[in-house]
Amino acid sequence: MNTPHVVASLSLVAFSISAFAGNDAHEHGRARLSLVQDDKGIAVTFESPLDNLTGFEHAPRTQAQRHALAEARAALQDAARVVVLPDAAGCALVAVEVALPFDAAAHAAQAEHADHAEHADALAEYTFTCDRPSAVTQVSVGLFRAFARLRHIDAEAATAAGQGKALLSATQATWKLPESR
Repeated sequence: MNTPHVVASLSLVAFSISAFAGNDAHEHGRARLSLVQDDKGIAVTFESPLDNLTGFEHAPRTQAQRHALAEARAALQDAARVVVLPDAAGCALVAVEVALPFDAAAHAAQAEHADHAEHADALAEYTFTCDRPSAVTQVSVGLFRAFARLRHIDAEAATAAGQGKALLSATQATWKLPESR
C-alpha cells in the first residue's frame, strides 16, 4: 500500500471513529486521543478545548495570547512532543495536520464569528507508517508536559489486536494498547 492510500484510509477510519464516538461534553482540563492501526499505518487524533492549550477560548486580544496560540501550534506540530511510538515498530511520521481556531492563517471573518462562540476546540492528526505495526504495544504521551492545564486524556484505540480505552494523566502518560489474543 503506498503512502497516499495509507494516509487516506487512516484519516477516514479515524474520522469514522470520532464521529461514532459522538460529541462528548466540552470539559476544560480534559481531552481525547484516538489511535487507529491499519496494515502498516497508525493514525493518532488529538482533540482538546483550546483553553487546555492556551488558557483562553476567544480570539487572541493581546500579544501574550497571540504568542500562546503560536506556542500551542508549534507544540502540536511537533509529533514527537505529542506521542512517542516504540522504536521496535520502525514508524515514520508521514503527515501532521493541526487545526486551531483564531489561527493567523484563518480568515478574519472566521475568527470574528468564532469569537462569539461559547467554546473553541483544537484538533491535531498524526499519520505514521510502520515497518512492524504489531510492535506498537504502547504509546508515550507527552501532551501533559507540553500543556500544563491538561489534566486528563480519554484515550481510545482500534488496533489489529482489538479495541481499548484508557484514562491518561500526567502521572500515567504511558498508554498500553490492546494485546493480541
